[in-house]
Amino acid sequence: MTPMLGIMASGISGNLFSATGGTTTTTGGYKYHVFTSNGNFVMSGAKTVEVLSVGAGGGGGSAISGGGGGGEVDVFSSNSLSLATGTFTVVVGTGGAGATASNVRGSQGGTSSFVGTSANVQSLGGGGGNGSVNGTNRTGGDGGSGGGGSGEGGSTNGGAASGSNTNTGGAGNHDGTGLRAAGGGGGASGAGAAGTSGGSSCVAGAGGAGLTTSTVDSNLSSVTGFSGMTTLSSGGGGAGQTDNSVTTTGGAGGSGAGSGYRETGGSSTPPTASTMFGAGGGGGADASTNKGTAGFAGVVVVRYAV
Repeated sequence: MTPMLGIMASGISGNLFSATGGTTTTTGGYKYHVFTSNGNFVMSGAKTVEVLSVGAGGGGGSAISGGGGGGEVDVFSSNSLSLATGTFTVVVGTGGAGATASNVRGSQGGTSSFVGTSANVQSLGGGGGNGSVNGTNRTGGDGGSGGGGSGEGGSTNGGAASGSNTNTGGAGNHDGTGLRAAGGGGGASGAGAAGTSGGSSCVAGAGGAGLTTSTVDSNLSSVTGFSGMTTLSSGGGGAGQTDNSVTTTGGAGGSGAGSGYRETGGSSTPPTASTMFGAGGGGGADASTNKGTAGFAGVVVVRYAV
């Protein structure tokens, strides 16, 4: 009897792991814990887990501004962690606000993180789009992916990128004759496009492409919380404006990101909102009716084999 009892005890001990936190889904051989707000991931027993962490998107600015940059994306395969019993703190970055005052940059998106013993995953939020008319610094904000440069003040630079799956923001351009084209925010898979203006053309920069969720994990489309979330951390489009009849093209946002404001000869189209995790907001024209839109919040997902 003693050997049999030993075998039973061993079998039972192999099934003692459990975890709580977030919204859970089991599919495709994995259990997923999805955090769309701050919380705790609590483990009882040892387990190797993988973490997907996405920083929040940056906000669009005011005064013909660049689009917000997408948040940094740290994918499952880069964060395989052998963890023991414990509580792990999860912070989900808040989307950067669109500019709420004239001539200012949109806010940087918040950092998302998964932190505890033997775990320290940090994903920067995207940089804000810049649109300062009167300021001396019209460069897009730095962040995960950089925000787009202003469409005012000659040629302006996009913001710098930092971290995994990030890219720079696009430059803005003002040709000096009333044609203003801001740059697009950088995305997880591509840089923001530069705005171009001059002669009979005024085209604001498009936001950089994001990272498709199917590339990250083909199961995510079946995971609660990811309905409609086909792309992570696209860049927002820049704003465009002319003081004459030259047709302006506002910058398109990457998939799920905000598109930029467009104005031609007094007729305007407002910037649009971001709708997917980590996406940047669209560049705006002013701080009231056509202000830049906010970036979208980040997300943290923990998965492990079952």
